[in-house]
Amino acid sequence: MKCKALVGLVLVISIALSGCSGVPHPGGGGGGGGGTTAQLALTMTSTPVSLTNVSIISATVGITGISLTPSTGSAVTLTLNPTVYPVDLARLQSDTAFLGSLTLAAGTYTDATLTFSAPVFTVDNQSGATLNGTCLSGTICQIILPAGSAEVVTAPFPLTLTSGQNTGISLNVNLANALTVTNNTLGLSFLTAGSFTAAVLPRTGAPSGSLDLVEDFVGKVTAKGSTTLTVTAANGTSLALTLPASPVIEDPQGLCPALNATCLVVNQTVVSVDATVNTDGTLTLTSADLLDAAQRDEVEGTLFATGVAGQFLLVVNNKVVATANSTLTSANAGDIFLVTLNNPIFIVDTDEFFNNASLPSSTVTTLFASEADLVDGQDVMVHATAATGTAAGGDQALTSDQVRLRFTRTSGSVQSVTGQAFTLTNVPPFIPFITNPLTDTITGATNFDGVTDVNSLTAGDTVSIRALLLNNSVFSFYAAKVRKQP
Repeated sequence: MKCKALVGLVLVISIALSGCSGVPHPGGGGGGGGGTTAQLALTMTSTPVSLTNVSIISATVGITGISLTPSTGSAVTLTLNPTVYPVDLARLQSDTAFLGSLTLAAGTYTDATLTFSAPVFTVDNQSGATLNGTCLSGTICQIILPAGSAEVVTAPFPLTLTSGQNTGISLNVNLANALTVTNNTLGLSFLTAGSFTAAVLPRTGAPSGSLDLVEDFVGKVTAKGSTTLTVTAANGTSLALTLPASPVIEDPQGLCPALNATCLVVNQTVVSVDATVNTDGTLTLTSADLLDAAQRDEVEGTLFATGVAGQFLLVVNNKVVATANSTLTSANAGDIFLVTLNNPIFIVDTDEFFNNASLPSSTVTTLFASEADLVDGQDVMVHATAATGTAAGGDQALTSDQVRLRFTRTSGSVQSVTGQAFTLTNVPPFIPFITNPLTDTITGATNFDGVTDVNSLTAGDTVSIRALLLNNSVFSFYAAKVRKQP
């Protein structure tokens, strides 16, 4: 059952930084008080929240504007592309969104204003009470949260940029401070101290010589040159990348044996790309995971069992639309589909683990071979052979003949570290573990953020992971990313 509370939101956040989304460009102008320039890259992350018997599955927010106020001169208003730049705060607990890079006048910047469209939170409500008047207990519901505002005045602000300087800022939305449940009402307030923070890049663990790392950006190859590559997601965001002479191509399904740039075909190949954010604000491809040689209708999201054989619910986080199917065209992140399986095949996207000797593919592929291997919280991408319904009608449904296991985003507390693995506690309740799950990290594949390696973790650390979630495995999670939360 779906429930929606129809309330709007605009956030105004004062910070001392600037950026623009999409392909880097010198948008805006004025301000700064000088004739020389600096380069500022802007990324975004989030900190997870732990609510009693309420799990945040998706938290989509559209960034609608960024304006910068220098200590002297007029404010600079930046142009976003797309004009409403979507981010999912649930995924950003482990991931990083690249918002853009800006050339701006050197000088001191005292504040900036960020505006956001209404955030839509998709929650699994097991609280025993109805939330926000409409979201019944025992259901997965969508709630649109009320308006709020906040001001960030802590370090590293005010921010002084010098002539010729290349630097970056990472914004962090701390849902643990901003999100509450009071009197059966889910609320979001950025007035709470520490709900929105910023930090100068790079963080510990960033690839050498870079500011940040963007991972698992799913989209279609829309342009390619001898040294450039553009990948565009279904939500309109895109990454303009420098293409190395010998790019790393990951091909778990054997779609392109050449394993080189010829595998990346414009308007055909669907990929998941990883990229470094360089000090000059540009992006460089680090790897391209081949998902499909030709685009087709697919929906990716978080799986929930229905108790009916051959069916499950899917909370959308990504999609690929190859046809004019109106249900898929209009679907958004956070929407809830009923998936019906029709003689499906089961495959695993090993992505970073491709051809890694420390984790042979058979280790995971044999553990995801039938419907019996499905478990709540898995991230799966399904091929849609048919789709009907609308979000407004609460009847979105699709039929699928292929289920591809991809990477779950979740968080918890480190209980202990042994060798390359660690045990998690306080995992969200929608992931049904009987005992505390064991997470394996893979030599040469797992990326660390906030720490240099697994042995830098200690008991009590809050971590967010992007990992393959497998049922009936010694390791419940095989982590491609581990972020220690600040």
